[in-house]
Amino acid sequence: MRMYIQVAVQLAALVVTVRGQNALRGLESTSSSSLPSDDSFVFDGSNSNIAKQLYTRHKAGDTNDAVSLVSVPTAVSERLDPLNIKFDDLPGLVQRAVLWDTGFGISPTNAAVQIWTVGNYTMADIAIPQQDVGAAGCTFKNCSQPNGVAASFTLICSGDQMLSVARCVADTFEDNGAAGYLGAMWSNGADPDVAPQIRLRDHSWTDPVSNRSYSVYAVHTVPTALDVAWNQCPANNGYASVAVPCHRRDSYSDEEIAAMTMPTGSAWVTTWLAEEFATRDAGSFNLLLLVLIVLGVVLIAGSGVVWYCWRRRSTGKPDLSACALGADLTCYLDGGTPELPSRSTTYSTRPTTQLSCFSHSEDYESAGSNATLKLLQGSVHLQGRRIPRIP
Repeated sequence: MRMYIQVAVQLAALVVTVRGQNALRGLESTSSSSLPSDDSFVFDGSNSNIAKQLYTRHKAGDTNDAVSLVSVPTAVSERLDPLNIKFDDLPGLVQRAVLWDTGFGISPTNAAVQIWTVGNYTMADIAIPQQDVGAAGCTFKNCSQPNGVAASFTLICSGDQMLSVARCVADTFEDNGAAGYLGAMWSNGADPDVAPQIRLRDHSWTDPVSNRSYSVYAVHTVPTALDVAWNQCPANNGYASVAVPCHRRDSYSDEEIAAMTMPTGSAWVTTWLAEEFATRDAGSFNLLLLVLIVLGVVLIAGSGVVWYCWRRRSTGKPDLSACALGADLTCYLDGGTPELPSRSTTYSTRPTTQLSCFSHSEDYESAGSNATLKLLQGSVHLQGRRIPRIP
C-alpha cells in the first residue's frame, strides 16, 4: 500500500510541475520574467512594444473599453487557463496587451487575427525603421508633433516596396472598407501617453502608373477617428501614430509559414498576469489535484487487495458441492463404510486439493464429531439408506 501512495504522490508532483510549465508555455527563451522598470522607455513610434506601453498606461491608471472579440484565440486561453484567468474579466488595456504579446491583432469585424513574425523579430520590434522604408524606395510626408519630434507617413510607395521590408505576416481577414480606405500603411511617431490600439486594416489599391493591384495589411494603433488620410498631417498639429505593415497569409505556402515564428508570449507579461490577476483557485487546484490522485490510487489499491483476498479464499476453499448438491457420492453410495482418519483432532487453515468429503479439517473437527453426523443425516442421497454402525 505504501508503494501505491508513493507512486500517487510522485504522479501528483509531476502533474503540478507540468501545470507550472504550462503557465509559461511558449515563452521566448530570451525574454525576462521581471516586470518592466525602465523609466526611460518612451513609446514614440520607433518600436512596436505595444504590450509594454499598455502595461505602463495601465499602471498609470488609464482605462479603456473591454475588447469584444468574436472568439478568444485558443493560444490566449491556454496561456490564461493555468492562472485561472478569464480573458473577459481582464481590463481592456490588459486584454490588448495579452493579445498583442501572444501574436494577435483585431480585424474590423472584431476577429482576432494571427500574426507571424519574420526571422528573429518579435512583436515588440516588427515596426519598420524609417531608414529601411526609405531604402526600399518609398518617399515620406513629414509632420511636426507637440513634443517637437518629427513624424513621417509614407507618401509614394508601391506594395512591392513596402512588403520588401515588412517584418510580419497577418492571417487573412475581412475588411469591407478596404477599397475606400486612404490611411497611410506605414508611419512613425506617437503620443507618449497613448494607450495603443491593435487594429488591422487592409490597404488595397491599384497603382495608376503600373496599373497593378496591391493589398497590404497594416496594424494601426489609434482609433479609426484619428487615422490620418494619405498626404495629410494630424489635425491641429497633433501626434502621429505608428502603423506596421504586414504581408498577407494567403501569399505564402504552408511550408513558408512553418518557417516563420508564431509568437506565444513573453515571460514578463505572464509574470504581470500572475501577480495582478491570477486568482487563488489557480494555486489551490494543485492541492486538490494531489488529494484526488492520492485518494484514487488508495481506493484502487484497496480494491485490488480485497479482490486478491477473495480470490485466494475462493480458490483455497474445499469443494463441498459434491456432498450437498448430489454429485457421485462414492464414499457412501457403494454401501461401504468410509475410512475415517485415526489421528487426533487438529485445526488447520491450510487448503487441500483432495475432494474427499472429510479432507478438510477446518470444516470438520474430527472424524466422529457431531458435525459429521449432522452432515450425513441431512444428505438427500442417504435418505432411506442404512448407515452402518461405526464400531
